[in-house]
Amino acid sequence: MTRAAARLRAVRFPLEPGPSLDPFALAGSDGIVFRTESLVRVGLGTALSLTLADGLDDPEALAGVMRDLRSIPVEDHVPGPGAEGLATADGGPAGSGVVAFGSLPFDRSAEAVLRVPAISYGADPDGSEWVTLIGEDDDGGPDLASGLASGATGYRAWLADLSTPRRPLGSTDPPAEAASPAPSRAHVVPRSSDDSFRSMVSEALSAIATGALSKVVLARQVDVTLDRPVAVPELLGRWHRLEPNCAVFSVPTPAGQFLGASPELLVERSGPHLRSRPLAGTTRRSATDGGSAPTAGLLASVKDGNEHRLVVEAIDRALRPLSDDLRVPDQPGLVHLHTITHLGTTITGTLDPSPEGTVPSSLELVGLLHPTPAVGGVPSTDARMLIQRLEPQSRGHYAGPVGFVDATGDGVWMVGIRSMTVEGASAVLAAGVGIVEGSDPDRELEETDLKLSAVFGALAPGHHFSTAGERNRHEEAG
Repeated sequence: MTRAAARLRAVRFPLEPGPSLDPFALAGSDGIVFRTESLVRVGLGTALSLTLADGLDDPEALAGVMRDLRSIPVEDHVPGPGAEGLATADGGPAGSGVVAFGSLPFDRSAEAVLRVPAISYGADPDGSEWVTLIGEDDDGGPDLASGLASGATGYRAWLADLSTPRRPLGSTDPPAEAASPAPSRAHVVPRSSDDSFRSMVSEALSAIATGALSKVVLARQVDVTLDRPVAVPELLGRWHRLEPNCAVFSVPTPAGQFLGASPELLVERSGPHLRSRPLAGTTRRSATDGGSAPTAGLLASVKDGNEHRLVVEAIDRALRPLSDDLRVPDQPGLVHLHTITHLGTTITGTLDPSPEGTVPSSLELVGLLHPTPAVGGVPSTDARMLIQRLEPQSRGHYAGPVGFVDATGDGVWMVGIRSMTVEGASAVLAAGVGIVEGSDPDRELEETDLKLSAVFGALAPGHHFSTAGERNRHEEAG
């Protein structure tokens, strides 16, 4: 247990019935929000930062995160089964209200930080809502005290007040005007030319032809400059409406606010139950039939099927030793998004308990899985080395795990794709494509355009995504 964690205490209350809260407005431009089809988590302020100096490569550090979360005493007023046997250092319950959020870099060995917010809001699949306040044990801290002063029957109104519009905790300044969600200018500049990306794909195909690896995912990045700061809450709300089947997230990072709408579930743990839904294989979603008809060409594609199979087999190998009843469908299904269709496979299972009766936390499962071949390659180490050599810029948080883990070990972690990093009026967008035997450099370039266009459409509605003018400048300069 860290000394910082030892000084903390938490209290959790259920929210009284009332008007629904907008999680994106509550999180604001610099808070934390994670919203799936069935649950919501929002984090404000910071009670505790947990640093993984070696990222996911240090299993003991991952276990240490869980010890810190479980060490925080919880006065829990939310009815429910609780943590099923887990307890804090003083014997109190270690409930699901103590949550650590993270957006981890793609580079699994890079330093990563998880944040335990001073205020956490949750809405669970059963419809229940709650708020957790965490502060220092000696005096409660200003944020904890102000929240407790609201009383157990006034938290919905208190959170709603923070949401309209949210200002920094403790600030006495009047809230700033919300930025317009519709920029009038969106300038796109690719970070590398079309020819350089085609060359990257060709080099990867040469490595695959020698048998050095079976698959590698290559990413392409573009810079977008708007004429006004990005209105993050409005962007997230728009993205949620466009992609209701995706997990919409926003997490502060040293490079800016990392946000997106990811369709790809890395891993979810609920008690002993686990679930993963890898995606690989992509085509444009048909506009002529509303996108509802099965995309037979994608299901029949040998290249896409092979790319997808490599991902599913890798996840199977990682999770099979932990679950005697791991269930992996023989064939993928279709996952339809707003403008794109993917091949997807839903993997489920029940974790086998250790002799001590424990199962790995969702964070520890992330450490076993990331990066899957959906964003890395096969073999994993060789693919990561090739990515580092071929890609001209670091991926940063793109394609890294993003999600949360609570004190029980439960949590949801997505793959940070269909995402961007925002700072002021600037955004960095990225998209990756899987390269396997049979890949074509021109088609892979088109696929990056398709994926980037989907992200750009949420950022700058009404604007057409194009890098044509900047491509020509790159090619002339070369």
